[in-house]
Amino acid sequence: MKSHAKVVVIGGGVVGCSVLFHLARHGWSDIVLVERDELTSGSTWHAAGGMHTINGDPNVAKLQKYTISLYR
Repeated sequence: MKSHAKVVVIGGGVVGCSVLFHLARHGWSDIVLVERDELTSGSTWHAAGGMHTINGDPNVAKLQKYTISLYR
């Protein structure tokens, strides 16, 4: 394991993985993700499969749309 990194993301849940993905996608290097166990083994597993089809918040709806297009 590296002893130094420009960015260290702590937690391999949905947010930590997303942050690391987007940093790498934008050309960042020397980044590392630290997780105590398996990816998404913390609180993220509670939300697995949580897909909401109707949302009253336009910002959350945009985030959901972006996430769906990202997986394609």
